Amino acid sequence: MEQAQLPGQWGVLPCDKRFVLGVEIAGRGQRVVLAEPSGRIVAEAHSIDASAPAPVVVDTVRGLIDQACSSIQADLSDIARIGIAFGGPVDAARGVTLLSHRAPGFENFPLVNLLEEAVGIPSVLENDARAAAVGEASYGAARGCADVVYVHLGAGVGGGIIVDGRLVHGGSGTAGEIGHMVVSVGGPICSCGKPGHLEAYASAPAIVNNFRERLRTARREVIDSWSAPGAITVGAIFQRARAGDEIAREVVTETVRVLGLAIANLITVLNPAAVIVGGPVAEVGELLMDPLGARVRQYSYPASVRRLRLSTAQFRGDSAILGAVALALRGDQVG
Repeated sequence: MEQAQLPGQWGVLPCDKRFVLGVEIAGRGQRVVLAEPSGRIVAEAHSIDASAPAPVVVDTVRGLIDQACSSIQADLSDIARIGIAFGGPVDAARGVTLLSHRAPGFENFPLVNLLEEAVGIPSVLENDARAAAVGEASYGAARGCADVVYVHLGAGVGGGIIVDGRLVHGGSGTAGEIGHMVVSVGGPICSCGKPGHLEAYASAPAIVNNFRERLRTARREVIDSWSAPGAITVGAIFQRARAGDEIAREVVTETVRVLGLAIANLITVLNPAAVIVGGPVAEVGELLMDPLGARVRQYSYPASVRRLRLSTAQFRGDSAILGAVALALRGDQVG
């Protein structure tokens, strides 16, 4: 994992504590990192069982914490707080997970209470996309910015909003659900069952499905050129669009147009200093970001983009767990 450094004023722990813990429970399984007050990662441990039921995950995380601590001869008494980034909707105020699409038992599951009982360390819970927003604002591509929008493009579309340095949760805890912005009337059906949401255009499965639907009516030679197993991926679609593949270019153009519209609306309403785009789709890099930047500036209120920083996430798959570390270091300052 790339090393990160947290702004010094956040890294203040009780004098008898040496570390904080960051925990991620998401599509790659469970990960635990041990960090110093500076934000430097000193130990980590992981498990790849992403489908384990909720009670098993608590036991697994408890074991990973022991493993990470023992690797540097640390003790639980050395740890001030734990930050948890969870891959699904959460009630952050109550420390409860609401749902997991990958594993059973996380419906209204009191994750914070159970982990605190298991290890005796105060903990804070956050959705992984919102945690990633904190990670990028604290350590990465949005460092130094107090007003940030983070957009995550993966199996779904999520995000996080930071205003005046504080993470926004909203009245019912759903702030940052960028994937459920309506970007068309009567458009494709989102995973939530409603039509025209951003996620139905810009998530990785949506991009691939959009391409497959268009490919069905293509010429035989075009279909054959994509017939190899595993040939149709987000990365391949963007690469072949640049090379001139007509169907790939249509899909990329639509994806960028709709995503640019959504981000432009967020910019115009919130006027962030930085918009960070993360997740597997963003890993195509300039193939997405160059045309996206043009669309964002085309659609946005001009004064809102004058000083905007628009970039991909610096830490890619590590943004959420680094955000968990930042949340643990901030303690009761978390908004």
